[in-house]
Amino acid sequence: MNIESLVTKVLPTMLWAWIFLAFFIVFFNGSRRGFGRFYSLIRPIIEPSKGQKKTKKEFSIEDMYQDWYRSFRTRWLSAPNNISMAVKSAWRGRERGLAIFAGVFLSSLVITTVLAYAVGLNQAFFAFSLDGNEFDAKVDFQYDPDADWKGRTNDSALWESLCVEIVEMEEFEDCGLVFGRQGIRVSGFFDSGFTTPQPLNVQSVTGGSSGWDNVSWEFPEANENGPPINGHRIIRFYGDGVWDGELGERHSKSVIYGAWPSSAADAEANRSVVLPSKIASTAGVEVNETIDSLTFNYVLETYEGGDIDQGFRECQTQTYFVTSEDSAPVLYCKDSFTVTNLTVSAIYEEGDFGNPTLLFHPVIVSDSVLSEQQKTTLMQNDHGYLGVALDRTQIPTSSTAAATSWLGDIKEDLESVRTDVKTLDPATGEPTGDTESVLLPREFAIGGGAGAVALSIEYNDIVSGTITFLNIFLGIIQVFDYILVIPIVALSFVVLLYGLVLSLEQRRREVAIHRVIGGTEATLSRMMVLEIYAIGSIAWALGFALASGAVEIVLRAVGFLRFTDEGDISVDPVLSFGSTFAVALLTLGSAYVYGKKRTNDFLNIEIDEGVRKVSRVKIPNYLLHWVVFGLGLLSYVESWIQSNGGFLIWGSGGIVSNFILNAILLLLGPFFLWIGGALVLSRIGASGPQILNRLVGWSPAISDIRRGLSGSGSSQSVSRLSLIMMLTLSIVTLAAVQGHTGTLVDERTTSAQNGADLQVQFDSELSESEAMNLVMQSIQTVNDDAIADIDSMASVSYLFPGVLDRDNGGVYSAWVLFDGHEDTLIWDVQAIPGSSIGRMSEDWIQGAYTAGDGARVALDRPATGSALNISIANLVFDEFGIPSVEASNTTVTVNYAGRTNWIPGFSAAESDNSIVIGESTYMGLIGNPTTFTHTSDRWFFELCNEEGDDCKDALEAVSADLRSKGGVISAQDWSSTHESNERNGGLVFGTPGLLSMMFVVAALASVSSAFVFLSLVLSQRKKELAILQAIGASPNQVVRLVLFEIMSILLVSMVLGVALGLAVSESFNGFFSVFGFIFQLFLGQSAPIDRDLIWPWFELVVVNGLVLVAVVVSLLFTTRRALDSDLATVLKGE
Repeated sequence: MNIESLVTKVLPTMLWAWIFLAFFIVFFNGSRRGFGRFYSLIRPIIEPSKGQKKTKKEFSIEDMYQDWYRSFRTRWLSAPNNISMAVKSAWRGRERGLAIFAGVFLSSLVITTVLAYAVGLNQAFFAFSLDGNEFDAKVDFQYDPDADWKGRTNDSALWESLCVEIVEMEEFEDCGLVFGRQGIRVSGFFDSGFTTPQPLNVQSVTGGSSGWDNVSWEFPEANENGPPINGHRIIRFYGDGVWDGELGERHSKSVIYGAWPSSAADAEANRSVVLPSKIASTAGVEVNETIDSLTFNYVLETYEGGDIDQGFRECQTQTYFVTSEDSAPVLYCKDSFTVTNLTVSAIYEEGDFGNPTLLFHPVIVSDSVLSEQQKTTLMQNDHGYLGVALDRTQIPTSSTAAATSWLGDIKEDLESVRTDVKTLDPATGEPTGDTESVLLPREFAIGGGAGAVALSIEYNDIVSGTITFLNIFLGIIQVFDYILVIPIVALSFVVLLYGLVLSLEQRRREVAIHRVIGGTEATLSRMMVLEIYAIGSIAWALGFALASGAVEIVLRAVGFLRFTDEGDISVDPVLSFGSTFAVALLTLGSAYVYGKKRTNDFLNIEIDEGVRKVSRVKIPNYLLHWVVFGLGLLSYVESWIQSNGGFLIWGSGGIVSNFILNAILLLLGPFFLWIGGALVLSRIGASGPQILNRLVGWSPAISDIRRGLSGSGSSQSVSRLSLIMMLTLSIVTLAAVQGHTGTLVDERTTSAQNGADLQVQFDSELSESEAMNLVMQSIQTVNDDAIADIDSMASVSYLFPGVLDRDNGGVYSAWVLFDGHEDTLIWDVQAIPGSSIGRMSEDWIQGAYTAGDGARVALDRPATGSALNISIANLVFDEFGIPSVEASNTTVTVNYAGRTNWIPGFSAAESDNSIVIGESTYMGLIGNPTTFTHTSDRWFFELCNEEGDDCKDALEAVSADLRSKGGVISAQDWSSTHESNERNGGLVFGTPGLLSMMFVVAALASVSSAFVFLSLVLSQRKKELAILQAIGASPNQVVRLVLFEIMSILLVSMVLGVALGLAVSESFNGFFSVFGFIFQLFLGQSAPIDRDLIWPWFELVVVNGLVLVAVVVSLLFTTRRALDSDLATVLKGE
């Protein structure tokens, strides 16, 4: 977040929320007093027996005024004095103030981060979703072409002039005429009529390059990545408004060769055409080459249903009959135009398939190459529309609902006008005299004089289609993220309440003394509550401001404690007033309410009880603690059994067989384990001194303080400190384990997906030398020192139908791994049997085979080492064309070595029903020829260490150059794929950033809690330490007693806290695995990586070491200060 947003948006919102909360508290307290007075008036009616005991006092205005004046003088005129006393008291008790500050600050920081993260996630995901869409909306005529041309025009110049009026609206930034897809007039994105309007399609191209004969204008990927609208390469003709301005800038971002025409005049002068990279690569065309002719077709007439037969009879040009399972058959009657003498101005890279409204990856041409007659014909056949660009900075990003409403208002404003009309009596038809507001079609008056026309438009919003997806997808993501941060939010409130308890307990005796010297309950209550509110306000403001500024960093996380550069993502997650007030109410309001309650509890005790520090302690419900802990352990065992496929008498379904109960247990179990475990184990942590005494009591180092240790650890404050250490360190462990595991999963997913440093797919099969020469050309063109040569290369051959089982007759497709593949392919241990790819490669060389799950089932799950006799299976056709399988004459025996889950660079589905063999087996199957040249259309290359920054940039440059070459269908490098996986992983689920936030906040909480809370605990024991000195204990003995006591509590709590965190991480793993699998499916990765946990001992040791340092510093500081105090003063009672 920039400073301007912080100053102009965040801080004013915070100020208003704080003021509103203050008024809310005043109003709430006033309402309570008012209700009390009202109840006192009606009490004789409700409780007549009690009401009769008192003599009714006569009502007097003067008495009421006197009561109000006394209250006003006490509450408001003395407010400055009360505030002054509160500030002085807060300064004197800085240690207890730190406890309040730490609790409110931490809770404000965490809750604000979570809420602001949701806003930032909306903004970031929305920006990424729109990144590939140059147009934000398609403006069509509201009516179909008909005889009277109502609300339409065939004059393309007049139609484009409407852009002037559209751009004058503040919501729009640019607009231009486009000849392309026909007008869309449907009720929604999923309307069956959405697929009927057709684009313009390229039919043929001729030019100086002979490669145009190799270009196929079929484009089946369009139907695979959207509704079945059109499966051919489309073409668009752009008018003057598209080439420059915002639309021109958006288009230019994808240009990789040449330059986007700077203006309409530039495009007209050069007769510009901009080609998709795959078309240019296949044709072998470069920038500035000339296209002699380009022929495209357009729709003359569309026939549906019973009119199709009539269409076949009437159409005298080209007919295209389209039918599919998802839509009704349609017949299109088409004709074609030819434009000539075009110049290739630029080549753009075909990106992802986005919103299908305008279809994908067109050939782009200036409309200046069309004649006026051609433009008129295209307009008559509904192929002319206006493409518009919204001012995307104005789109509300606080929620998808707000954005949808904003876009809906734009559509309504453009398509219709609201007006009042007189209503008629339905019975008589006579005016009733009333009016009602209705929407009527809006008409834009364009042109002047006799040529003026009134246009009615249909606004087809492209952005809202993206929002429809976001509403569903982001909802699931946010549920996941909110569940994930429950522990850290709960921890923040525990620290808040514990800080308040410790702070107020420090004042128990102070309150009693104030009562003795004449302080009233009201005065003391206001002073203490004001102190809490003042400290809490500062802590809330700092936590809120820090979280608002830091949430962008959380969103930029691409791994655990790893973040992208600032330029990769830009968000401005400003919380609304409602959210800001909610944070203030949950943090500052909670501190106020709880502090007021505890203060009133102290004021209600007897004075001598407060002086003597006697209190009634509520006994915890230990049975409930054990029940919660037991449910958590059951969830842990259930998760472990299911992940391991069963245990003893239980199968893979686990102990709880009921689906609903099992789902609830696995969802809530980790939280039961965390909370219940902390409550139960904290009692063991608090017993650390006794444990230490039993284990090392014989040591001379503690022999003289054993008696002091035997009674230590029993105080409630020590138990709370142990609980805080348990909770914080378990969250540190959970965040570190799951964070590192997620980072490794991203890397392993990338290796499974890409297969090697570089994967290149060619349009024909090439030999090793041919593929090497093409890649070397790109390496030399890039000329980056990080990649000087090809270290190794490999290919995987696919045999289909495959091999024939000579014993049982089964046919299995087969993959062939050539020797040395392990030097290039990045194998994962989850992909192969065993844990060593080197050993597995040697087994393949020696004649072993592995099988996918489907093939293993077909082979009756063979035992390891079992033999299989196979031959090459060939397809043969009889005289009727019916195929059958025939085995070759050569038979080879192979031995089963285990299961193959996937092959690097290929999906798990591709190897599921196949077996994998080595080169020696394959050569034996084909008769061990003396000469053999392997060819393949997919090759993998090892070029450099992909984890280095220099290698990363070089790989991206080489793959980009390869994608521009003819004959290359795709080129994927490891670093780009990894970056995409990391970015999408962090953006979609937010786990890297949220887990990093949890780790940092919990680590800081553990260190600060150890220092601040321990200081308060020891301050409470000043009198105890003074008594020890008074009965003869030396300062050294006192220091060792406190040191051994607290360190033993801390060490036991640390060990148990880390152990609890490891158990909770295991319980959470099923939860992460499910969402991780969904994430991989959204990425299109079908070789999902199992989430094997990583134990990051280094981070855990560092955090625990810092806690130890904080404890030692706090111990030495507080103990030495207590020892330096005057014994007589301490014993008499400060």
